[in-house]
Amino acid sequence: MKHAGFSLLFLFLGTLIYCICRQDVVFLLPFQGSEILETIKIDIHYNGNPLVYFLLFCLSDALWFLSLLLFQMIFYNEKSIVSKVLFMSSVSLPFVLEFLQIFFPHKGTFCYVDLFSYVLILILVLWIERKKLFCV
Repeated sequence: MKHAGFSLLFLFLGTLIYCICRQDVVFLLPFQGSEILETIKIDIHYNGNPLVYFLLFCLSDALWFLSLLLFQMIFYNEKSIVSKVLFMSSVSLPFVLEFLQIFFPHKGTFCYVDLFSYVLILILVLWIERKKLFCV
């Protein structure tokens, strides 16, 4: 069950970035202007710095993706077709959502850095879980 703990940790850290630095996201709209959000808010301007850009705009999504994959690994069963379909759905979800931003712009923009971070996270999880996923 160590995956559950890490999954919750990464979900929390990704959410924390939004709560502290990016309070304009959809899931925080009901809490806009609340005292707690105003208290923890930090205004950071990245001024073209690629590292700050990554930390503000990409890291939270990458952490959420890592959380999703680790959570999915708790239930993964190499003998179950349903399990494999759910895992593949989890793998494809952030890529699909990112590409949808090209065609249906909404609160967010398409970003190659997001895609790159998703690929790195996916490679990391596939490497860590290679025995479970590929029966090696």
